[in-house]
Amino acid sequence: MESRTYWDDAARRAGPWYVSTGHRDDDEEFFAQGAREVDTYLAFCGVVAGADQVALEIGCGVGRMTRRLSQVFGRVIAVDVSEEMLRRCRENLSSFPNVECRAVAGDGSLGGIGDGEVDVVFSYLTFQHVPEAAAQLAYFDSCARVLSPGGKLAVQIRSCSRRDTLLSYLAALGHLAKGRRTLSRPWRGSRVEAPVVVERLRARGVEATVRPWPHHPRWSPEHWWVVGTKS
Repeated sequence: MESRTYWDDAARRAGPWYVSTGHRDDDEEFFAQGAREVDTYLAFCGVVAGADQVALEIGCGVGRMTRRLSQVFGRVIAVDVSEEMLRRCRENLSSFPNVECRAVAGDGSLGGIGDGEVDVVFSYLTFQHVPEAAAQLAYFDSCARVLSPGGKLAVQIRSCSRRDTLLSYLAALGHLAKGRRTLSRPWRGSRVEAPVVVERLRARGVEATVRPWPHHPRWSPEHWWVVGTKS
């Protein structure tokens, strides 16, 4: 599978960089930044964590944000398309017994996770790398399925505007010049229109809205958060 091969190779080459550009090592600052972002984004999306809750993280990578999620939720299911990323995640979080790392197919299915099993679905900097728009939408279908009644959704997606599409492409070229494989489809990903996502979720029992993240740098593509509650 193209995505699995790409992300396995990325994990071996420079896992921390591909998880969060700007980091070379999965050192303490790498995880500390992940913790700050988890707290910030959960608050922005109106998600209150609890020790009695199960959280699902889609696209855990090497565990940069997973570690913080495991500290604020009772149980975390961390999924990724890359077995090598998951291996690194297990190593990094070996002292956190409430984290379960599982591989997913990358087609939008969340096999092995039961209907209504999780209280919160969280994902950051992952959906924008899914190569097929149909797979992105299938992930939202699966999110609706696995959420419990009253469960919360907080998933970041990428803006579809022409400006942001161009900025993303220019950024990929800049990374390519530094030796990163950023023109490959599993990095460039696909885009889905926010209204389509909202209607898709509502049809499956999740009342959803889209919130633009207000603090992105001026010359960076906008990030949007899909925020929802399962009825």
